[in-house]
Amino acid sequence: MKPYEPSRAYRLGGWAWDLSAAALLWWLTTPITAVVFLGLTRLSSVRRPRFLDLGRFTVGICVGPHVKFLFGVAFTRHGDEGPINGFEILILRHSLLVCTLLPRDEWKAFQRRQAERRAALEKGGGQ
Repeated sequence: MKPYEPSRAYRLGGWAWDLSAAALLWWLTTPITAVVFLGLTRLSSVRRPRFLDLGRFTVGICVGPHVKFLFGVAFTRHGDEGPINGFEILILRHSLLVCTLLPRDEWKAFQRRQAERRAALEKGGGQ
């Protein structure tokens, strides 16, 4: 177990508590209230950055060192070699990001290079 990660039993207990509270909210109020509550509790439980690459885009969650904003929506630009554009939603110290990995004109060339590399690996894989 890593020192910054809680145990599996603690995480399962947190999930059970959150799901039961969401079910109670669903029953007492509206389903959207329960979904928002569950989403915010899961978001606040994130302790380290996590990213998922989806083709030309990447989706991720970053955690800041302190409270940045209560809520915010932003268009971000980052990168020295070329601009990486993205859409960001800030909730307290958590940032939800959707960014492009490569500009549109470079994406086709990147895919072509990857296909050539896979073909070369398959051709030379029998050796």
